[in-house]
Amino acid sequence: MIFSGIKKVRDKFNLTDDGMFVKGIVKNSRVRLNDGHNCKVLHISAPTEISTAAGEALKAFSQKPYKAKVQVDTNSVTYTFLEILTPYSAEKICQVLEGASKIIYDQNPSLPPPEEDPADDAASSKKAVNVGSVVAAIGGMVIAFAAPFLLKEWRAIKYASDLAQSIQSSCPAQIDEWTTLDSARSSLFKVYLDYTVEEFQDLEENADQIIKENFIQNLRDSGSNKELFERTIWFILTYKNVAGEELFSIKIVPVDYK
Repeated sequence: MIFSGIKKVRDKFNLTDDGMFVKGIVKNSRVRLNDGHNCKVLHISAPTEISTAAGEALKAFSQKPYKAKVQVDTNSVTYTFLEILTPYSAEKICQVLEGASKIIYDQNPSLPPPEEDPADDAASSKKAVNVGSVVAAIGGMVIAFAAPFLLKEWRAIKYASDLAQSIQSSCPAQIDEWTTLDSARSSLFKVYLDYTVEEFQDLEENADQIIKENFIQNLRDSGSNKELFERTIWFILTYKNVAGEELFSIKIVPVDYK
C-alpha cells in the first residue's frame, strides 16, 4: 500500500506506483521509494559509478534536518528514514531526492538514466518487509494454544520485536553531531535503545528530561505510528559515554505518549 506522504513525493516528481513502490526517473537517475516497517526507503541508481566526491556529498543528508541513514554503493545510494528517530516528512524526502539526484546529474549530465533492474525491486521489497517472520511463526504457535485474552499482549510483544529489529537494521545511526544510536533490541513489550554521547560534559543538567520530551513529541508527530498507540510499548533509552559508562537511563511508558 502506498501511503499519502509517499504519494506527495510521487506527484511532485511525476513518478508512478504499482501499489508497493513509487518509482521513475529524476534527472538522469532511476529512483524507487517504498515503505518499510516504521521507515521509508529511498533508493537512487546513478547512470555510472559514483565518484568519491559525489559520494561524500550524498552522505551529507545523514545530518540535520534529514537524519537519513545513508548507504553509498558503486553506482547507487540508499536513504533510510527511521520514523522513530525523526517525524516522517514527505518534504524532507523530496529535498533529499532533489538534492541527491542533482549531485549525481552534475557528475555526468550527458548520460542517460540506467535501465530498470527487476532484481532491485525484489531486494528492496525483501528489505522493507517485516523482518519478524520467525517471531510471527513462534507467536502463531502460542496463539493456537493460548487463551483469547492473550492476543493483545502477544501483538504488543510482536510489534516491539519488529520495531526493534527494524531500528537495529539501520544502526549505528547518527542522531546529531554528538549522539549515535548504537543498537536496538526488545524484551517482551519493551524496546531498548542504546546511545553513545561524545561530548557528554556539555549536557545540560536536565538533559534526560529534554531528551524524553523530544522523543515523546517525535512519537506523537509521526503520522504512521497509529499502531504504536494501540500497543502497550515501553521504551528504555540508555545513554553512555565513549568509554561505555552509563550516563543516565530514560523510561517511556504508554501513558507518557498516548
